[in-house]
Amino acid sequence: MTRRGNASGHGFRGCRRVRTLLAALLVLLPLGAAHGHPHAWIDLRVSVLLGDDGRLQALRQEWVFDPTYSHLLLEDMDTSRPGLDLDTALRQMTARMLGNLRDHDYFTEITHDGQRLQIADARAGELLWRQRRLHLRFELPLEPIRSDRAQLLEYRVYDPSYWIEVLHDPHDVIHIEGGPGCEARIERARPDGWLVAYAATLNRDQRAPVENLGRSFAETVFIQCDQ
Repeated sequence: MTRRGNASGHGFRGCRRVRTLLAALLVLLPLGAAHGHPHAWIDLRVSVLLGDDGRLQALRQEWVFDPTYSHLLLEDMDTSRPGLDLDTALRQMTARMLGNLRDHDYFTEITHDGQRLQIADARAGELLWRQRRLHLRFELPLEPIRSDRAQLLEYRVYDPSYWIEVLHDPHDVIHIEGGPGCEARIERARPDGWLVAYAATLNRDQRAPVENLGRSFAETVFIQCDQ
């Protein structure tokens, strides 16, 4: 399944009408979107914030939307909030996105020793326009737990419906701030062939009956500390 690149090859070019996408972000996609998954892409950049004692404090994320999706969002802002300056529009869009994502744990699943952690409201949210792409930044406060060889900390970031594919930026690394002796390891997804074929048959107007479809395509990150 091809990822990234200019999304015009996915049927966006020449579309004149847009409609609301009934997903967590509640943003716009064109009616002429081609069949198959996904319909948008996010490059994910993550910093794991640990205290000096190695206890988890927060997960800082930066989502970099693909260029075509970024421009569609900007067009939506201009249509729904005409006359606003860019900085004001971006602040309003930040609140809208994070408010909608809250009901979905910000597309983030974090477990410790197999137990899912609760995620508090995001903080330090901001939406930036850089190099023709939108960058959504936010920080998730988390329970102060430790990750060691016996009790691993894991996280996944994914859109449950798999409308948006989220993968770690191949040109970046997972940053661990604090917690000496800690390291991160990414495990790529290995979905079954039938599931890949099934996801490709879904079009924009369908919702997959497979629960948490996107989880099968998500990368898993393991955080381990020697201390």
